[in-house]
Amino acid sequence: MDFKVIFRDSFLDDLERIVRRIADHNPSAAQQLGEIIIRASEGLTLFPERYPKVRQRPGCRRFVVKRHFKVFYRVQLDARTVEILRCWDGRRDTDPVL
Repeated sequence: MDFKVIFRDSFLDDLERIVRRIADHNPSAAQQLGEIIIRASEGLTLFPERYPKVRQRPGCRRFVVKRHFKVFYRVQLDARTVEILRCWDGRRDTDPVL
């Protein structure tokens, strides 16, 4: 049975900020990156626990898209949902607040 993927506002805000920044230089690449991140996140409907847990943030997991963009999420087994929490450019000095 598949899990339902829920995109939190914090993730959507992060993704919009990243895509806008890239679109200033290359709109086509920005759109492609946004689509890749969304598709990868939606792919968590099957086997959402496949990615590692984040040691510093209990209950959170993370995967990386295109070497730099970290997507943080939480799996709710009892509700069969995956909450996509944040999308972060790994080239920044800090990780997001979850």
